[in-house]
Amino acid sequence: MDRSTAVAATVASLQHEAEAVVDVVVDRIVEEIPSYAAVPRERLRPGVAASVHDGIGFLFDEDRAGDDASMVAAEAAAVGADRAGRGIPVEDVLHAYRIGVRTVWECFAAEAKRNAADPGEILALAERVWEWADGVMVRAAREHRRVDLEAALDAQQRRGAFIRALLSGTLDRAGLHLQAAAFGLDPDREYVPFRARGGAGARSVVAALVPYFPHTSPPVTLLDGDVAGLLARRPRPRLRGDVVVGVGPSTRPAEAVGAFARATRALDTAARFGMNGVYDLADLGLHPAVAAENEIGTILYERYLAPVRDLPDIERTVVTYLKGGMHVEDAARTLFVHPNTLRNRLRRFEELTGADLRDHSTLAELWWALAHQRLVE
Repeated sequence: MDRSTAVAATVASLQHEAEAVVDVVVDRIVEEIPSYAAVPRERLRPGVAASVHDGIGFLFDEDRAGDDASMVAAEAAAVGADRAGRGIPVEDVLHAYRIGVRTVWECFAAEAKRNAADPGEILALAERVWEWADGVMVRAAREHRRVDLEAALDAQQRRGAFIRALLSGTLDRAGLHLQAAAFGLDPDREYVPFRARGGAGARSVVAALVPYFPHTSPPVTLLDGDVAGLLARRPRPRLRGDVVVGVGPSTRPAEAVGAFARATRALDTAARFGMNGVYDLADLGLHPAVAAENEIGTILYERYLAPVRDLPDIERTVVTYLKGGMHVEDAARTLFVHPNTLRNRLRRFEELTGADLRDHSTLAELWWALAHQRLVE
């Protein structure tokens, strides 16, 4: 037989034995790839059979019509989608395809040898077969990844909706327990509700908080541009980057609403005062009250700071004096002035404002006025 006749006879023989080849491929896939062991053979065989018949068809006619090529691509896409839906990794899907191509080629090569086919012709055909197989595998992998991505996005959306409902209190207790288990949360364990933001965006916030998430899919979501959710434990006071985090007290998921409200207030306060790091309301002292009571802040500002707004040296002296623990000598050194100069400025401040810097209530009001000034400037 000449070369073309030998190859044609080989392909015809392989077509006759195609179903037996399919059985061999299925057996090898199940034996070599653990993730396929759980797939029922009746579900695995159709995709394998389609691929084997397509491969043999390519050997029979390398220049296939466009409709046939489209059908092969569609079959490969269907296999990729099915395997993704079964949780089989894309690497294993490609491994299975290689097993199929290798098995078909082994059978073809053995039959070609019996038919005395020309080795050069067989080698050239082998190269084209693997090129064809690469195209099929790319199509299967692309569809697998598409399905994987859609599943991941769907899971992310469902998890986000659950976390938002949990933090807002719109879940009943039965629904909370059911969904908490589905998303890897223990309804009887305490978590730390948090809300955070950062100048570099949500990704940087999540990256900074990774060590503090529960050992499940992170129970986080986006809420009005902030990252919000539950932490396994409170983070250390300072995180990398310009990330600010408000945290509430540890609580079980069913009681997270109140704790999350406190975390939100802590975040808003810290952010308004330009702070970075991790804070609860207790860490912030009177700052949350200053942030909430704008009218009081305005009144105190007008009383203590407005009279010296055109006298920056006096205001700077008062601020330095208070920050330094009300030590005249230390404040004078900081400002590079004589202590008597500093005393004169403090006395002038008291005259202009009616303040008594020895009175504790006056000092508290003055601190409030200065804190309010930080917010409005």
